[in-house]
Amino acid sequence: MYILGINGWHTRSHDPSACLVKNGKILAMAEEERFIRQKYAFEKIPINATSYCLHEAKISPSDIDIVAFGWDYKQKYNLRGIKWDYTKNELLDILYPKAIFKYDKKPKLIIVPHHLAHAASVYFTSGYKKAAILIIDGQGEKYSTSIAYGNGRKIKTLKSFPIKDSLGYFYESINKYIGFHYLDSGKTMGLAPYGKPIFTFKNIKLKKDGYSINLPGRLRYSKKHLDEQESLVSLWHKFIKQKYIKKPNPTVNKFNKLRNKIKVEFKISESYKNLAASAQKALEETVGHLAKVSIKMTNCNNLCISGGVGLNCVVNGKLLHNKSIKNLYIFPAANDAGVSVGAALYASAILDKNLNFSRLNHAYFGPEYTDQEVKSAFKERKINYKFYPNICKKTAELLSRGKIVGWVHGRMEMGPRALGNRSILANPKTKSMWKKINLIKNRELWRPLSPSILNEYKDNYFESAQYSPFMLKTFGVKKKNGGLISAVVHVDDSTRPQTVSKKINPKFWHLINEFYKITGIPSLFNTSFNLINEPIVCSPQDALSTFYNSGLDCLVINNFLVTK
Repeated sequence: MYILGINGWHTRSHDPSACLVKNGKILAMAEEERFIRQKYAFEKIPINATSYCLHEAKISPSDIDIVAFGWDYKQKYNLRGIKWDYTKNELLDILYPKAIFKYDKKPKLIIVPHHLAHAASVYFTSGYKKAAILIIDGQGEKYSTSIAYGNGRKIKTLKSFPIKDSLGYFYESINKYIGFHYLDSGKTMGLAPYGKPIFTFKNIKLKKDGYSINLPGRLRYSKKHLDEQESLVSLWHKFIKQKYIKKPNPTVNKFNKLRNKIKVEFKISESYKNLAASAQKALEETVGHLAKVSIKMTNCNNLCISGGVGLNCVVNGKLLHNKSIKNLYIFPAANDAGVSVGAALYASAILDKNLNFSRLNHAYFGPEYTDQEVKSAFKERKINYKFYPNICKKTAELLSRGKIVGWVHGRMEMGPRALGNRSILANPKTKSMWKKINLIKNRELWRPLSPSILNEYKDNYFESAQYSPFMLKTFGVKKKNGGLISAVVHVDDSTRPQTVSKKINPKFWHLINEFYKITGIPSLFNTSFNLINEPIVCSPQDALSTFYNSGLDCLVINNFLVTK
């Protein structure tokens, strides 16, 4: 049975994606932004991602048995007093248009509520037979946080919290107040260590059975939009003005105008740094409390986390020290992109009787390109290149000499982290490399960057180290070897590593190992292969375009090397 999972809608949506599942196994998954080259791909249906999934599995559009959609938009419309004009057949034709895919056999459409899709994405890929499940995001149809229990192939929602209590929108309001975009939570998280948590956010009340948030005003369902993001952010800004800082960062408009050309530091005063630190601390304390509540409610100390807040790696790192948690698993595409996976897996759980889900050990479900396709891209643009049978050794030599390399091989990662298949790589020892790569990517100079390290050596570099293949947990860096990776150590002596297994990604492991042979450092500086406001590169053409429009020194695709 082939099940196609879909996330995406033509109004107020982001991170559209498609996922193809057969017998409970993910065959392909990709985000629409990577194909259309529009970051977040707002308000799009994942047509290109769906086409890729069919192509990857070598099946026809008529082979799809089920289309699983990770939103109940009918409920979402009705709750907001907006007329729902779509029959189930019309909805199917929007998500999987027959005019494009030309199928003869119409698949069945299954609607999976948003938080249930998030829960399925993380629980059915965790490998746990039983688990507490915590979903935290901006909002689903009517909730912002949910606690569920996974047992076998069943997921039961135990408690949900209303949109007014949204921790995702709380953090987005802080992003906006500091002068960032709503979705720039990574910037606020990176800024937090530069400030002090002097603002207490006492309006976030922790309770025995969860939490609640008190704000100056009543939140009503928005008839203008399909979500309450702007309304809730506005209430939070009113609260911040009354209690802490009288006005949002005045440099926001200037910065937004310059963001594609920025060559200087984005100046942020101490008060906004303190706001970031305070919000981060409040989030850590609230999520830590919810983790304990979830475990107590389910009587299970395996914890699964998804939803956009699950990408806050500092929160996740703090949870590693939460004694109530025995095992912690976060889905690598915890944002809305992962909803297509969850919808497909949930449909698989209820329809495929003879299957067992297993632990997801990698995130490489996107397109890969043959040598012939790569050479065709070079020929089309008249690019000179060299082929190296041992490209890992050659690339390691270049990296050891201080070169910055765009690296493309194998299947593209799902989720927002570059995990060694679509990465910009450099020597992590040179502290100045932090500034250099932030300038190349037009990022603020204070923002942290991350390492990829051979799994065998993680304990030599990180405090309380754990296997972390998806770059979703922050660890303290040990002083003994911290100087060897100074370019990826943040101001609070932490970092967000990817631990690389030889079994899971042998080519990337061999590259790091070759670098280790030369330098004695079993780690590389690794950041996503993209520039500001761009998605991570997908194709050889994308890689070439980004390479020639940036300060990168070298480009490696498969076993081909291009230099400037």
